[in-house]
Amino acid sequence: MDRNVTRRLFLHGAVLAVLAAPVAVGLATPAAAAPAAAPSAAPNPVNSMTIAGVGLTEPLTIDATDNQREFEAMLSEVDWLAVRPGVSVKSPTAEKLGPKYTVTLLVDGVAKQQYDLYPLATGGPRAYRSDKQPDKRKVAAGWFYGRFTMPTAMRAAGVPLTGVSLPPGAGGGGGGTGATEQEQDISSMFGEWRGVVALNGVVALLIAAGLFGIAFGIRRKI
Repeated sequence: MDRNVTRRLFLHGAVLAVLAAPVAVGLATPAAAAPAAAPSAAPNPVNSMTIAGVGLTEPLTIDATDNQREFEAMLSEVDWLAVRPGVSVKSPTAEKLGPKYTVTLLVDGVAKQQYDLYPLATGGPRAYRSDKQPDKRKVAAGWFYGRFTMPTAMRAAGVPLTGVSLPPGAGGGGGGTGATEQEQDISSMFGEWRGVVALNGVVALLIAAGLFGIAFGIRRKI
C-alpha cells in the first residue's frame, strides 16, 4: 500500500477517535448527570442534662448555653457511652462502687440517654449503661471504666463530692478542698521523675561531649 494512503487512513482514524471520545464517555457514565440525593437532616444535638444522686435534694440541671463549660465537660464524660461496647455485664460489689449519680441527656427537654456514674469507685470511676433507655432505642447493658476526669467534672458541675479538688477558676459546688493524699503522692512521684529525667539528660550530654573529644583526638593523630 502506498505510504501516502496509509498516512491518510491513520489521520482519518485519529480524527474519528477524537470526535467519538466525548460520546463514549457520556454513554459510559449515564448517572453522572443525575442529581444527588439530599442528605437527611442531622438529629438535634443534646442541649441539656440533669444529674441526680447522693447529696442532691433535687436534680441538677446543666444547660449547654447557660453553663457551657460545665456542660461540655460533663458531656465528654458520657457521650461515648452510647456507642461503645461495655467491658463487663457483671456489676461490681456495692461497697466498691461508692455513691451513684444518674445523668440524663436531653434534647429540647426530652430525655434521650441515661447513664449511672460512680465517680468515687475503688480503682477509678465506673459507669453503667442500662438496656432501658429513655428514647426506647435498642442497646446492650454494660459496665464501663470511666475517665479519671469524671470526679473533677462532676464537682465543677455542682455535685457535692468530698475529697475532690477543683482546678483554679472552676465553679460548681462552692469551691475546692485541698488535694487528697493520693493526689499529693502522685504529684510527689512526678516531681521525683522529672528530677531523674533531668539528671539523666545531664549525664547523656557529658558522655556525648567525652565521646566527641576522644573522636576528635583520634582524628588529629590519624
